[in-house]
Amino acid sequence: MKCTKLICAALAFTSLSAFAGQEDDALSALALQRANFTLEQAIEKVSTDYAKHIVEFEIDDHDNQATYDIEAVNLETKEKHDIELSLADGAVLKHKTKNSLSRLDDDDLLALQELQASKFNLSATIAQLQLKYSADVFEFELKNKKGITFYKFKLMGEQGLTRVIVDVTTGKAIPVMKR
Repeated sequence: MKCTKLICAALAFTSLSAFAGQEDDALSALALQRANFTLEQAIEKVSTDYAKHIVEFEIDDHDNQATYDIEAVNLETKEKHDIELSLADGAVLKHKTKNSLSRLDDDDLLALQELQASKFNLSATIAQLQLKYSADVFEFELKNKKGITFYKFKLMGEQGLTRVIVDVTTGKAIPVMKR
């Protein structure tokens, strides 16, 4: 009897957690639709002012204001930047710099090195994905698994959530199948 209650409680919690995640994804998509400062402008600003290689991006909030939370790395200066930009006007609301890449694991360093060696264009890739899937990119992350360096994108559009991986070496996009 106890086991059954625990299983029911675990299933209910899992369902609520999944719903909370879906709700957060939908809110991120809504925030993007209301933005005056675009993701493309945010990428340009961070790439120009802080670091060329953007390794992570998500929609977040800072003092009840929607933000682009962007993590970027400069391999030459060995700096990692965490920047929050306002979706309203692109103002820098928060910026932290770490002068060391020592916390990056081997897979992260390899991914950055492969990204740097490639001709991958993040802005062009985002534009292509948004056009192809009629959806907004609201999250992405640079990863390296199974010897492949790729960006993992989350998009939200009329058809709901779409996940796509893009190989940084070839530029080939592969949709992740829904279960």
